[in-house]
Amino acid sequence: MTDRSNQLEVPDRTVNTLLEIVRKFGTPTYAFDMQRMRSQVEKLQTRLPAEVELLYSLKANASLGICDLFQECGIGADVASAGELATAIEAGFPAERIFVAGPFKLPETISQLQGAPQAVVSIDSPSEFRSLSDIGLRNPVVLRLRPDFGSCAVVPAGCDSRFGFTGEDLAACRKELAARELNVIGFHVFAGSQILDTEKAIDHLNRSVDLSLRAADVLGITATLINLGGGFGIPYGPSDEELDLDAIGAELSRLVDRAAPTRFVLELGRFLVAEAGWYLTSVVGHQTGQGRRAVVVDGGVHQRADMCGLGLRTAANPPVVLNASAAARTPTDVWGCLSLPDDILAESSLLPPLSAGSILAFANAGAYGIWSSPALFHGSPLPAEVAFDG
Repeated sequence: MTDRSNQLEVPDRTVNTLLEIVRKFGTPTYAFDMQRMRSQVEKLQTRLPAEVELLYSLKANASLGICDLFQECGIGADVASAGELATAIEAGFPAERIFVAGPFKLPETISQLQGAPQAVVSIDSPSEFRSLSDIGLRNPVVLRLRPDFGSCAVVPAGCDSRFGFTGEDLAACRKELAARELNVIGFHVFAGSQILDTEKAIDHLNRSVDLSLRAADVLGITATLINLGGGFGIPYGPSDEELDLDAIGAELSRLVDRAAPTRFVLELGRFLVAEAGWYLTSVVGHQTGQGRRAVVVDGGVHQRADMCGLGLRTAANPPVVLNASAAARTPTDVWGCLSLPDDILAESSLLPPLSAGSILAFANAGAYGIWSSPALFHGSPLPAEVAFDG
């Protein structure tokens, strides 16, 4: 089992802000640190080459307020649904900096694209290539390529992925390309999410460029845009290490020179917003299980589901107790409020004695929280979402 004895160091200022949010809005509540989001953008902009365009992936958290912030930071938007596209447009992202992906585009999405003709569309399969051509799509498009290499990501999308054109698909597609009017400008490769190994992240980027350049040769085109995916991870637990962005930036600079004048794009969601978020819950009762003490809180996995399969309940840092004394810590489970056996937010976390009203703050909750959870289970009310800026 992962050593979870390390406790997060949280500045007093942040603790006091979170407690103030709880006093005003109650629990369960999501709280988002706007300064942390800006710092994540700045970290990327100062370490990666300026020729690499950054996109915020709305699937991580499609809150309009958060999208407003990233638009103001000057980055683009990666969307995969009609709702996300509408949010990106409402947030003011320029159409030319909106990237529309996903294996199927709803009629609502197609209708919105007619009003945003500069948005780039990622095509997932030969059948989608034909259907979008048949309806006369005029947006620039890229073809998503299925990686021909394995993925090191926690959420992999490598050679066994369900997404993208295979090599055989491309060879067949070349025969149709000249006869159809789609404006194919490049390629899209996404090999997985939550990558924390710097060397393997660099390997993904190199292999994605190789695959894209080979695809351009197969089709007989010059790629002017390559979306290299991203998938940069963040440390959820005490054994996780941060990516070396300086090393990744240096490699991207070499790739930029190699493929010039092709534009590179990175789509990042978790890296930009996860560490800015807190999920705040209150202890409402006590229980025991498997020889350990347990507490019941007023939140649960209906609001913070582990959709990406990260093992948060056993591998993530213990929740921060915002209003507890420095008493001895013992292994404690944190159970949610649902009539669901698997509603467990933390397992065997080292926590001080807790009483009704103790506030638990789960860190790194800004990505894939309420936006990817079964929030309507039990007809539950939605939690508040509160931003704080300093």
